[in-house]
Amino acid sequence: MRKLNILVLFLLTFSGSILYSQIPAPTNLTAEFKYYSPTPTNTYGFVELNWVYTFPSTGGIFFKIYRKEFNEANFKVIAQGVRGLKFIDNKVLSEKTYSYYVVAYNNLVTSGPSDTATVTTPPIPDVLRFVTYPPKTGSIGVLYSYDADAVSNMPNTVITYSLVEAPAGMTINETTGLINWTPSSSGYFKTKIKAQSNRGGVAYQEWTIRVTGSTGTISGIVISEQNNQPLADVSVYFLSLTSPIHVVAKTNMNGEFTKTLVEGSYRVKFYKRGFIPEFFDNKPRLELADTIIISANSNVVINASLTPVPLPTLYTISGSVLNANGEPVRSMVTAFLVRDTLFPVLAPNLIPRNMSVITDSLGNYQIRVMGGFQYVVFAKAFSRDYLPEFYDNKRTFQEADRILVNNNISNINFVMDLRPVYNNGIAGSIQHFGTGTGVEGIVSAYRLVDGRFRPMKSVRTDSIGNFLIDNLEPGNYILFAKPRPPYLPGYYKDGSIAWHWRQADTIIVSETGIISGLIINVKSRQDTGFAKVTGRLRTIYGENVAGKLVVLINLEGQVVATQESDNNGNYQIEYVPAGTYIVSVDATDYDDVTTDNMITLNYGSGAIANKDLTLSPASTTSVKQTQTLPTTYSLMQNYPNPFNPSTKIKFVIPKQTTVKLEIYNLIGQKIAELVNDELSAGTYEVIFNGENLTSGVYLYRMEAGDFVSVKKMLLMK
Repeated sequence: MRKLNILVLFLLTFSGSILYSQIPAPTNLTAEFKYYSPTPTNTYGFVELNWVYTFPSTGGIFFKIYRKEFNEANFKVIAQGVRGLKFIDNKVLSEKTYSYYVVAYNNLVTSGPSDTATVTTPPIPDVLRFVTYPPKTGSIGVLYSYDADAVSNMPNTVITYSLVEAPAGMTINETTGLINWTPSSSGYFKTKIKAQSNRGGVAYQEWTIRVTGSTGTISGIVISEQNNQPLADVSVYFLSLTSPIHVVAKTNMNGEFTKTLVEGSYRVKFYKRGFIPEFFDNKPRLELADTIIISANSNVVINASLTPVPLPTLYTISGSVLNANGEPVRSMVTAFLVRDTLFPVLAPNLIPRNMSVITDSLGNYQIRVMGGFQYVVFAKAFSRDYLPEFYDNKRTFQEADRILVNNNISNINFVMDLRPVYNNGIAGSIQHFGTGTGVEGIVSAYRLVDGRFRPMKSVRTDSIGNFLIDNLEPGNYILFAKPRPPYLPGYYKDGSIAWHWRQADTIIVSETGIISGLIINVKSRQDTGFAKVTGRLRTIYGENVAGKLVVLINLEGQVVATQESDNNGNYQIEYVPAGTYIVSVDATDYDDVTTDNMITLNYGSGAIANKDLTLSPASTTSVKQTQTLPTTYSLMQNYPNPFNPSTKIKFVIPKQTTVKLEIYNLIGQKIAELVNDELSAGTYEVIFNGENLTSGVYLYRMEAGDFVSVKKMLLMK
């Protein structure tokens, strides 16, 4: 009995020493200030804390956050019961220094403190806004005048004004903002001005002026070619060849439409869902359409007959879902329609976007789909013992094979891999930025491997945008959301929108625990047009690059449209408004090395732009001179473009000469001088860092002897 008592006492003492032993402290604490957007008040930003904790417990660990200001003697607890490895302190003031440390604890013991992280908050940003509203009409030969006025939230601010986009002959007073212009022709004229303060604040104002000198009308009737009956609710688009906008009319119950237009040249498109769209006169594409001239007091009559869309031919995609031993794995197999459009042609009941079936007892499946479309096929086992996958052994939607269905497709087979078991995951939702409305889509997790983020796993959200990506290999991840049109894809960035992977927030996934509550903000396309951008993605070795996101960005840094490249590397971005854009590629495993990626679209001769893009594995390049001697002067497009915060500018000179390379803003102020020296013949690369500049368009100018060249670049923070 005495031996038994001694043994019990030993076990109790041993177990107690384990329970009450010191648990390790968190490490690698970082503190970073981040801005809210917009920032009109003192609640202008927050401090984000991140730390590392590797205690092998399966749960029960919480964290306390301690903080003190610079002039305080002691740290105070500002939060406790924190789960996860991140905390947001949004109770900070401007121009203050804060220090933090974190401790871990459970219901028995508390760890020692982590290392201390200190951050100093910046001043409240200078926020500008326009307080005047421009007139939107004008007359030929009559002075158009507008006194633009912007104000700042900061005292003693000096504001200057400039034209970003304006019709020929328009002027603006840099100091007062007074705009004067005498129109010489009628039409629609897009105008955009910029206000910038000496404290770095920037505001834009954009509008379209309708110059109404002389007008005419255009009218007509739209019927069905099938039965010659009038078609109601047909959208009739009038595309001006002299301005970047379009106007629209609708047909009534009798198929009739009428529209008053200012003098000018137009092309017309007829669109109704369930019918094949066409341009006047019975032309399939914008660049082939007839031009219609509207003159003073004219009445132009045009008619159209639209052909109903024939019913699609149905085909089957079939195959099997087995494990490595050839045994059937009961699964749900889904065919995703890859290409969705802002202007669908088929009736809604004819376009099931996702088609799903369940495999039979032998593991076989067969899906009925519409011919003429590309599909991505996805298999998810009912058993959690297997990893889901896309055909052909792909883990993510981005890298999955696109299957063009023009006949019955067989042998789309899956061999399901057993999944490793990690009790972890990332949960959240896709939401519209601004309204908070849930958005359905596909979410992909990219893991950091060998210095690059590689696609690892994709899941489909529920109908209101919620997702869970579980059982992930521990590591650093970023999240990418591909919602349905009209929403644009994007990456997870806390409290903001990120369209490029370099802008995304990194998520640290440990072996256990669900990181929840993440919101991937997306936005919808703000405008549509009728121009188009096409091209092909290739590597520097000439290989086609499939499944990469091509992004169209306007000169204000706003993403206008996106499209993924197909199996052959081709992409086609449709329904683009007229204007000037930068074409970029978002690919975590490539860099875009195309030197000239700017295009201009209009509804006349420039309705279609082709831009092939060249990609290369990421590399870093320092300022250097190459050995190959060129024969002509050249200033190349900066790369990357857009950039944040640095970019590379490359130029060549064929002989020894004095070279100046300078950076200017759009109102002509010199921002930086990168080169002012006599250089020998050769090719040069210079790094420009815009860390202290605001987002926007900048000019870089090279002067070498008699050679002068100026190009635009876009800083996008």
